[in-house]
Amino acid sequence: MTVSLRGTAAIVGIGETEHRRVWPGRSMYGLCAEAAAEAVRDAGLRREDIDGLIGFGPVAAAGLAEYIGIRPVHYGMGSNFAGSSSGGALAIATAMVSAGVANNILFVGGGARDPGNPDASIYMGGPAGGPPSMASEFYNPFGPTIAANNTYGLLYTRHMYQYGTTQEQIAHLPVNQRFNALKNPRAAFKDQPITVEDVLNSRYVNYPLHLLECVMPVAGAISFIVTTAERARTLKQPPVYVLGFGVCQGFSNSYYKPDMLESPARYSAPAAYNMSGYGVNDVQFAEFYD
Repeated sequence: MTVSLRGTAAIVGIGETEHRRVWPGRSMYGLCAEAAAEAVRDAGLRREDIDGLIGFGPVAAAGLAEYIGIRPVHYGMGSNFAGSSSGGALAIATAMVSAGVANNILFVGGGARDPGNPDASIYMGGPAGGPPSMASEFYNPFGPTIAANNTYGLLYTRHMYQYGTTQEQIAHLPVNQRFNALKNPRAAFKDQPITVEDVLNSRYVNYPLHLLECVMPVAGAISFIVTTAERARTLKQPPVYVLGFGVCQGFSNSYYKPDMLESPARYSAPAAYNMSGYGVNDVQFAEFYD
């Protein structure tokens, strides 16, 4: 890759709601609007300054723009890379503002969990079914699981077979992730530590995954604003410059991959390092998604 966008754009505002296991009376659009408003305030901008919008997955950019009262006249799209959607949105926004397509691009993503409105909530018994798929033919007949736990159960088992990984080793991951959330005032599991023994003693959801190894669906939303490096220096907050990124489109189904344990990060991470000019030994803080 010959084009570098190192340092040409920056994050200038962020917004985040609390994250709760259930949040009665709150909608996806309402939570997203709250996070977006906070990001705009944090950046010292006005709604009228936002001329680009990227929504996450089910958060359609057009409907969200109408709901929060902005006019993204220069750019709008949805970023649907599942758990890496916010990272993909950051790469897209960086490229767009650096190319002069838009001035200030807002990314917003979130979801609701309202027991009174399960059809509009995340994993709360909303409509099922849909057209025939790999899941309907090869997963669902063996029993229902939530979210990606079917696939991760298969990957987990393969990793144990191929590398001799133990359940005790894997159990350290949710324990460490929970530790990182303990003092976050907006975390769903604030001040609720767990141990390796807690994980291993929790019930199986989909062997070899235990309940405490599974992602907890929550209600909440996040948002950030990206602009050019030049414009960022004139705004309210110290800019957080984007030094490097990489985006690799993986397989939707792990069993199609030549090596089902190979992560797309094998390609995206070197691209990010190369653009930034830094290497593994330079990193002082890392946040990984599963």
